[in-house]
Parts: sequence; structure tokens; C-alpha cells
Amino acid sequence: MKKIFGIAITLCLLASAPAFAQFNWGIKAGMNLASKPSSLDDIKSEGKTGFFVGPTAKIMLPIVGLGIEGNILYSQSSSELEGEDITRRSIEIPIYLRYEFSLPIVNKFLEPFAAVGPQFGWALGNNDEKWQNAAGDIAEWEYKKSNLSLNVGVGATVLNHVQLHINYNIALGNTGEWKEGTTGAAWDYIKGSKVNTWQVSAAYIF
Repeated sequence: MKKIFGIAITLCLLASAPAFAQFNWGIKAGMNLASKPSSLDDIKSEGKTGFFVGPTAKIMLPIVGLGIEGNILYSQSSSELEGEDITRRSIEIPIYLRYEFSLPIVNKFLEPFAAVGPQFGWALGNNDEKWQNAAGDIAEWEYKKSNLSLNVGVGATVLNHVQLHINYNIALGNTGEWKEGTTGAAWDYIKGSKVNTWQVSAAYIF
């Protein structure tokens, strides 16, 4: 509920931005470079590469250099656990507070910026995986249905239309859980894990 309320407040702020604020929108796409899941030292695991794509919008506020960016992205991020690729498909809504640096002469063709803000994510469909051996021992990786994370990044807008962005996404809660047990019994081992992600993206701003 808090996540939905936070998003609603942000959208209202965007919608009520003063007419003299500068508004731009575009399409963004990029790669998710996931880290190895944390806290699973006894499990064979590693991070994998995924992607994201969706619309982006930016409002530059009357305060020089300061702006707000919002995105609605379809995202796929993957990890490998015990030899199996497990993919999380989700809708991600990252919201950034941006500061664009004013550099004489350089700003005519290149506008560097720094950006930080929360990201709200919701899983689409079933993204879980199960294992079972002949003795009846079972294990399961279960992605969380929703996630909250923090983005920190830098980038630049080239010739007013192409935006390049390098971002580090930090999980603020468990991304998923590893569970172990036996068939027909309650889980006797549950371990939460976080997955942080490097993101590299490009956007075309209309």
C-alpha cells in the first residue's frame, strides 16, 4: 500500500507540474547485468544478463539543473541457480531526481547528469523454479511478487535527443527466497537473497 501511495503522489506531482517547466518524453531500452544472488554461498549460483524497454518522461523544474524522470518498463532479469536459468519478468517503475550539469560550450552537444531515486517492481506470472531428487528432497527458488530498490547513476544527453545512462540498482529487500525440504512436509530451510543489478541504457528523446 505504501508503494502504491508513493507512486500516486509522484504521478500527481508530475501531472501538476507548472506550465513553464520543460517536458520531454521518449523510449528507453537497455540491459540488466545482475549480480550473483547474495547469501547463497552453499548454492551454485551466478548472475545473468537481461533487458528492459518502455516509455520515459522527464520534467525539468524551474530550479536550474533540477528535474524528475519517470519510466514504465517491461523488464527481464535472470539468475542461474543449480545449473538452471531463472528469469523474473516484471513491470518496473523507476523514478529519478536528476541534476543536469551546466558546462559552457559542452552543453551545446553534451549534457551530463546524475540521477538517484526509488524503483518499484511487480512480477508478472510465475517466475519460480523447483528441484527434486530421487530421495524426495525438494528445493525451490521463489521470486518476491513485488520489490523496492534504489537507483544511483550517471549519464549524458547527446545532441538533445539521445540519452545514455549507467545505473546501479540496489535491492532494499529480498529479491527472492531459496527453500529446502522434503515432499509433503513444511520447508525446513528458508534463506532470503538479494540481487543487485548494473543497468546500461539508451533512450531516444522526442
